[in-house]
Amino acid sequence: MAVTSVHPDFVFNEMTGVRAAYRGRGIAIAMKTLGLAFARERAATTVRTFHHPANTGVIAMNRKLGFVDATF
Repeated sequence: MAVTSVHPDFVFNEMTGVRAAYRGRGIAIAMKTLGLAFARERAATTVRTFHHPANTGVIAMNRKLGFVDATF
């Protein structure tokens, strides 16, 4: 499952989830990449996402895709 939503000032890549039996096959990064393509189509200048602080695999994937930590 992947969810991406459009907001006035940003696109939010809200969730990317892959069932445990299918993890490690590149499915999550493919879905997240499609979400980023959607953001480009919308001419978004900011894309946000989030992750659980203990989910090191997702943190690494987000950083690989260019996401950086931010504080609000």
